[in-house]
Amino acid sequence: MVFILGISLGAAALALRSVTAVAATGILIAVAFAAAALVSSSGVHVLSLLIALAGYNVGIACTFCAMLAVRGLRTA
Repeated sequence: MVFILGISLGAAALALRSVTAVAATGILIAVAFAAAALVSSSGVHVLSLLIALAGYNVGIACTFCAMLAVRGLRTA
């Protein structure tokens, strides 16, 4: 679930075509994790943050590849 959320955040951030939006989304993932760690009484696992960031990177990569494929089909 966390991985799929990361993928969707990466795709949505890259759809804006703004480097600032992509960077801000990545930072906000870490900020949300830090806030959850501060208010959680039982603690949180860092693995969840790593899974979300991995999904975020996969989402960016897949969206970028899809944009290149569409661009290639348009010129062919």
